[in-house]
Amino acid sequence: MALATEHMESKNRWNYRTFNSLDTIWEEILMKFAYDKSKAQHIINHEDIMLKTYSKIISTYTSLFEQYDCSLKVRLFWIDFSTERRSNRRLPFRIGYACYVCCEVQRDGKEVQVKSADGEADYYSLSATWMVSSIERSFLKAKASLYSDTDDIENDMKELFRLLSNDQ
Repeated sequence: MALATEHMESKNRWNYRTFNSLDTIWEEILMKFAYDKSKAQHIINHEDIMLKTYSKIISTYTSLFEQYDCSLKVRLFWIDFSTERRSNRRLPFRIGYACYVCCEVQRDGKEVQVKSADGEADYYSLSATWMVSSIERSFLKAKASLYSDTDDIENDMKELFRLLSNDQ
């Protein structure tokens, strides 16, 4: 139920949508801007802020997973889609760059795996990822996107817990 939609064009373009559900207002902000090397620190700062934001939200689920002797490891990871390289350390900023927050369900320091019920794989790792930044080509120019939507965390964490509890 979108109440309002605004598009403001300036040097930086913001897409802003507000949703209203049971007197709760949810904001989803996507910031897009032309990327050049001077914007690198802005992207890094955003990634650090989002890691802290996601970690705080995810920490509210810790006690649920502790019932099954599991812990939650929240971290950033990066992908360079132009080379398919994945890393636990920041990759160079260029077209194809993407950063994600990842939450892994762990037991004894290892990612928990649950049996597959769909026959597509023998097992699935219990983890969820959310994109927080990317750089892509748009009309021959590099465009950076910073994502700050946290609406999916609750459903994703509940699904991870459901999969864990059904596998026990």
